[in-house]
Amino acid sequence: MRKKPLLGAVAALTVLIGVAGMNAAFAAALFGDTFDDGDANGWTKTGGSWSVVSDGSPAYRQASTGANAKTQAGDLAWTDYTLRARVKPTAFATSARSVGITARSTTLSSYYALVLTGGGAAQLQRVANGTVTTLGSAAVGVTTGTWYDLALRVTGSTLAGSVNGTQVVQATDSTFAAGRIGLVTSYASATFDDVVVETPAPGPDPTGTTPPTSPPDPGDCRVAGAPTGFATVNALGRNGTTGGAGGATVAVDTAAELLGAIGRTEPLTICVSGTIALPAGMYDVASDKSIVGVGATAGITGGGFNIGLPVSTVTSPPANAVQNVIIQNLSFRNAADDSINVQMFSHHVWLDHNDLAQGYDGLIDIKRGSSYVTVSWNHTHHHTKNMLLGHDDANGAQDTGRLMVSYHHNWFDATPQRNPRVRFGEPVHVYNNYYFYNTDTGVACQNNAGCLVEGNYFENVEEPVTNTYAGPAGRCVARNNVFAGRVGDARLLRHRAGGRRVLRVHAGRPERRQGDRDRRRRRGEGVMNRRVVALHALTTVLIATGLAGTAKAATAAAVAAPDGFASVAALGLPGTTGGVAGPTVTVDTTDELLTAIDTVGPMTIQVSGTIAITSKQGVRPNKTIVGLGSSAVITGGGFDFYRSSNVIVRNLTFTNAEDDAVNVGQQSHHIWIDHNTFVRPVDGSIDIVRGADYVTVSWNHFAGTDKSMLIGHSDGAASTDIGHLKASIHHNFFDGSRQRHPRVRFGEPVHVYNNYFRGNELYGVASTENAGVLVEGNYFATVPFPCHSTSGYADSGPGRLVQRANVFVGSGPCEAGGAVVEPRTFYAYTLDAAASVPGLVTGGAGAGRP
Repeated sequence: MRKKPLLGAVAALTVLIGVAGMNAAFAAALFGDTFDDGDANGWTKTGGSWSVVSDGSPAYRQASTGANAKTQAGDLAWTDYTLRARVKPTAFATSARSVGITARSTTLSSYYALVLTGGGAAQLQRVANGTVTTLGSAAVGVTTGTWYDLALRVTGSTLAGSVNGTQVVQATDSTFAAGRIGLVTSYASATFDDVVVETPAPGPDPTGTTPPTSPPDPGDCRVAGAPTGFATVNALGRNGTTGGAGGATVAVDTAAELLGAIGRTEPLTICVSGTIALPAGMYDVASDKSIVGVGATAGITGGGFNIGLPVSTVTSPPANAVQNVIIQNLSFRNAADDSINVQMFSHHVWLDHNDLAQGYDGLIDIKRGSSYVTVSWNHTHHHTKNMLLGHDDANGAQDTGRLMVSYHHNWFDATPQRNPRVRFGEPVHVYNNYYFYNTDTGVACQNNAGCLVEGNYFENVEEPVTNTYAGPAGRCVARNNVFAGRVGDARLLRHRAGGRRVLRVHAGRPERRQGDRDRRRRRGEGVMNRRVVALHALTTVLIATGLAGTAKAATAAAVAAPDGFASVAALGLPGTTGGVAGPTVTVDTTDELLTAIDTVGPMTIQVSGTIAITSKQGVRPNKTIVGLGSSAVITGGGFDFYRSSNVIVRNLTFTNAEDDAVNVGQQSHHIWIDHNTFVRPVDGSIDIVRGADYVTVSWNHFAGTDKSMLIGHSDGAASTDIGHLKASIHHNFFDGSRQRHPRVRFGEPVHVYNNYFRGNELYGVASTENAGVLVEGNYFATVPFPCHSTSGYADSGPGRLVQRANVFVGSGPCEAGGAVVEPRTFYAYTLDAAASVPGLVTGGAGAGRP
């Protein structure tokens, strides 16, 4: 979930639950930040050392214990609200020091705060011009390295603080009437995540018995079929999943009616008619409910369903855990958080025949000890974080021995990752699903999870099955699957024999039988057309992550000469030659790499194997950094060019960079980025910013990335960027990447030619803030918006863009307009025919293919 003020929620509906004595006002989410976008834009900070890091998932960390450190966001006009955040103290300088959250911050030194101290107390504080007054205190016990859920509520002159869902302190004070929210540490370090600001729903005090508006006649509304898989299991006092069977049936077509119904305590079948828009937020579903769409047009937009109790640290199922819920035949769109979240030991849940897309965080997340869930016959598409099973690498206490889920007959339609991503759960049964064009992973099984992946059809999936994805390994058996089209490795269970990892394959000619048929859903045309795949015996694979005796001597790819802007004689350089005039060294450790790139003078640096780095590491001028063979990897961090020049980066795979993978900034020039592969950076794959110039980006593979390439970092950077940011972008494979291919501000000319754009969800190229971009000879396949320019993009003003000789297949129009300086005035080039680009680029782009 990316942070943003949730403006639509400010005018949220007044929702009264006036049925069966359950009266409560729903809160509206005003702001949220999970830092999953990899940055902390919008936060104003002072003191300390703040950065977005990976801590199970992206989070905001303050690492120093040597000062008071604060960061704030939001609006000075905010008055009554509740601030919630997860906080993990990591170190206290003394027992009196603290970490916490702030509300009604009028300045960086005046606010209310709820803090945890090193001595084990929760304190409610008033800080006025830096002077701290403790308004309330309670002993709670504080352990470093442990996550705490903090909530600070400010309503009129009433202040209340909660820890892990329990209110522990309260006070009355009227010093501050309004202000921003914040995070704070006092000579202590901490990590923060899942920051949410909620406002009370407007309207009358919800203490009466006002019933929902009378619903329309429900008509023919009932759950179709019966679940299979884990939702049928007799366990935890339930014999299968029946939802609202045995209770009343109600029909709803407004948000107030829907939210009133899902919170009622008795069994209920809720029939949803049409599309219901909810205020941004997650809404609790009580036990014993069937929520069923009527016909083919029923859906939910804006908000999502939460099936589970509030988050706590309990490690066994509570007696009042939410259970016995069915959600069927609904579309979910534009959720501001998850579309469906199952948490806190909820059990016996069946999610069936739904269509889910375009959410903000997960489409279906199942976590925190939940079990006996079946996810079946759903269509998921146009979304990145598809399905998560187990939310954090550190949550084994709640999840081990639980998270038993069946996923079957789902269509994972061009969803890059989490199909699902599994931690701790066992057994997790993934069978008879159709995977199509998943550009990162299909099934990822981690943290000692036990997954059975069988009878699935994988078509054009980068890595169908893995047990080594971005975290501790899991256990996985794959059998009777079909792998079609361009399919990458399936990396599965480490099967050891005599201490060696071995690969065991049951050979034999695979038999495949597949059929396509469109099925109609009950009571109308189905939301999804399912590809039903009948699979027979194929290959049973137990794959190790490495094989003894397979290593070959690696050599560095020969470094040719650059073309495009990196070849232009300018700024005192004849072009880009890298480290050609200096010695050649080979590095295979972090220290060796960092020492080499920080050495003064020309050098060719050959990278061997996988090297882990953190953050962005500076590269001095006159360097060639080149991977040996096809397996050179930089993981965890990236390269930073600060007033650097004459550098070549080639034949490397960048994975899981915690910021940008390659950042070219601060007047750096003559940089050539060639034949690399970029996978899962937290922020940009390549950023060219702050007056950088004469850059060529060629023959790279952007595999399912989000923010692929930014040229010009801010609408306010005209003074540094106009007349600069000249870049050539050619023969790159933008492979299921979402946006910024590139997004350009101010630069001219930016030459985008002979690239292969495939399945780019948001857009291809954006020219903004009077940039001049020439887009020619490219191949766009299934790109809804190949180009933005004359209308601007997001908050950026219009740019100029000329498009010519491009091919558009299954794509929208390219918005073009204005004139652009011709790149030929700087350099000569040969344009390949656009029709030949897919073959050229898929055969040549990326690491290991120079």
